[in-house]
Amino acid sequence: MSALRGAAGEGWLWLGGSLLLAVLSTNLAWFFRRPRTGAVSRLVAELVAWRFFPSLLQFLRLLYCIGLPFTALLWGHDAVVRRVLGLQVLKLPGVEGTDAYAVANWLDWARDLGWAVVLGVGTWGLLALGWWAYRRAVARVDGSGSMSAAHTSGWLCLGEAACHEAHWAFYRNAPVLLAGEYWGVWVGLSLVALEAALNPFWREGLTDPERAPGQLLRVALAVVSSALFLLTENLWLALVVHWGVSWGLAGLVGMLPLVPDRHLDQTGVQ
Repeated sequence: MSALRGAAGEGWLWLGGSLLLAVLSTNLAWFFRRPRTGAVSRLVAELVAWRFFPSLLQFLRLLYCIGLPFTALLWGHDAVVRRVLGLQVLKLPGVEGTDAYAVANWLDWARDLGWAVVLGVGTWGLLALGWWAYRRAVARVDGSGSMSAAHTSGWLCLGEAACHEAHWAFYRNAPVLLAGEYWGVWVGLSLVALEAALNPFWREGLTDPERAPGQLLRVALAVVSSALFLLTENLWLALVVHWGVSWGLAGLVGMLPLVPDRHLDQTGVQ
């Protein structure tokens, strides 16, 4: 572990740069969200109105969440350590190393898969109960029905899972190298929470009844991802658990929307 701690210095530079970039970009976007005078504001307004702007935004987000960690892994001079990032390798018998080593690797994967199933099913069950209680509470408060269900595809859930899991793994890498596995994981989670707290869009979303459940789901998955790393150190399984839980919750929300659509009468006709 001492050799790993020696690589932590540059890792903190990459991590600090990522955090600074996130804080600056979100707060600048918040600043320009309303029309303002000046050439820069007009340029920003034209960019936002561009028809390809949503696709550009998603591409830049992908570069930040996934491209940045793997750039640090490949060209960061030990800024990111592959094992600490959770990139576990699946050994095949007769391909690399001895057959006994490959069998041991498969047994490790089987054990880790068991933990992933337990955490995934347990998390989905608790979140499903939470959604059911939240839905009943909102239905009592807002009987007019101001929201309808939003359907989310499995591919969208997979993309979101990949972005968040890579980002969270990157944020716990340097703390694990410095403070050890247990405390490093929770320090990394604290840095993720700090980044969210400094994001004005995130703070606004917590007060929005439509967006708040999704953001609280992300908080729960960040905690589950941290716990799963402590048990398995396997980013791939964390990705699968994240995908399965979020997609399963999306399906549940589709079947049990928050409240009926106010534009539909009792017969279901607009």
